Amino acid sequence: MKTGIFTMKRVLAFTIAVVASMTMLAGGTQPVMTAQNASAESQAIKNNKKKISSAKDKISELEQKQADLDKQINSTKDDISKEEENQKAIQEQIETVQETILTLEDSITDLETEIADLEEAIAKSEIKIKNKRTEIENGVVDFKQRLRAMYVAGNSSYTDILIGSTDFYDMLMKIELVKRVADHDNTMIDGLVELKGEYESQEAELEANKTELETNKATLEEQKAYHTEQKKKLDDLYAKSQAVIDQLEEDKAAYEANKEQINKEQEDFEAQLQKLYKEQEQIKKKEEEERKKKEEEERKRREEAERRQQQQQQNNNGNSSSSNANGNTSNSGQSSTNNGDYNYTDKSQFTWPVPGYYHISYGVGWRWGAYHKGIDIWSPGIRGAKICAAAEGTVILVSNTCTHDYGKNGSCGCGGGYGNYCIIDHGNGYWTLYGHSQYMSVTQGQHVNKGDVLGIVGSTGYSTGDHLHFEVRLNGVAQNPSNYV
Repeated sequence: MKTGIFTMKRVLAFTIAVVASMTMLAGGTQPVMTAQNASAESQAIKNNKKKISSAKDKISELEQKQADLDKQINSTKDDISKEEENQKAIQEQIETVQETILTLEDSITDLETEIADLEEAIAKSEIKIKNKRTEIENGVVDFKQRLRAMYVAGNSSYTDILIGSTDFYDMLMKIELVKRVADHDNTMIDGLVELKGEYESQEAELEANKTELETNKATLEEQKAYHTEQKKKLDDLYAKSQAVIDQLEEDKAAYEANKEQINKEQEDFEAQLQKLYKEQEQIKKKEEEERKKKEEEERKRREEAERRQQQQQQNNNGNSSSSNANGNTSNSGQSSTNNGDYNYTDKSQFTWPVPGYYHISYGVGWRWGAYHKGIDIWSPGIRGAKICAAAEGTVILVSNTCTHDYGKNGSCGCGGGYGNYCIIDHGNGYWTLYGHSQYMSVTQGQHVNKGDVLGIVGSTGYSTGDHLHFEVRLNGVAQNPSNYV
């Protein structure tokens, strides 16, 4: 009888242990992301890969076109009878290189997006793999606990359980129990094997993503280097263009014929700018003094209000009858053509002033005995292009009086040679000047944000053709804008 009771206790203990271990395995991990989100991300990556592949094919086509045009240019460059053909090939090559540059910039942007997506996918995969590994380790621990529960219950195997049966009925009950435990063990082991397969699959996917990421990074650097080469090639083509050479000769002759008048206009204009700079400094100094004065008055007002409030509180404390204290509070508050569309990256606080047109026909430096204080921005079709503020600031000077909007060999005398122009004060001593516009659409005193339209490109003032003259000044001294944009 005691043996039967002891056996029943062992079976009961074993049953409880099995049930407990099954309960521990009933939970599950929460999914890292929904299938819908994963599908959306996968589709976005596929679309981006398609764009990169399309850009790669287009670049290959443009490279072949460039190679053909290079052969044509080289075969006609020394033949006087083919000068017109040579210049036509150069102009076509200029357009082809420009298209290559824009395509490269699109591809670079897409590659950067692809890299960012892969880095995000890798980060998520690493979390999923870590969770999956934890899930497997927990499953193994639970299985060990189940085996330990059997051992603690006094049964090291299913055979031990059956041999310990007291009669046939008891054996049948134990056989059923053993069967259910065995089914549970099989399910648990199959689950662990499945988790192991998922873990290995995710690891393989992670390694594939890492390999693709490194490949994309290498491709990105190659495209950036090729982009730089293409820009240099474009500059060389412009230099070879007879149209540019002829224009240089015409400009030089025009300057020599009008040197005295031009120098006088520039001197007068520079004197006006220096006077304006000093006036602006005085205005800023006065504004700063007024600001400090207001701050001091406000400080005194607050102190007086605090003093009165303290006095009121003291009076209230000394009065046995109840009273209400009232206080007043006041709230005061002060009440964008994008270069990013062309994959242009700002190099300073300033952005390029004529989005979409990036060739500099003249830079800063001495030219025909005079010092050119800014850069002249010109590309085919630039006339009428929008001139945009290089940075946030206040318009401090606008001139819109020039009606001579055409290329000319001499100065019309308007705007000190700048024609229609405006100047923006960006603070901290920085000014920018925009000259030769058809017209300026801003007004003096107007606040503008970075990228706001100021006017459109024209050829007013002393201008031999449509372009924008752009200057950057620091504390009144002309800087090289190429260091800023």
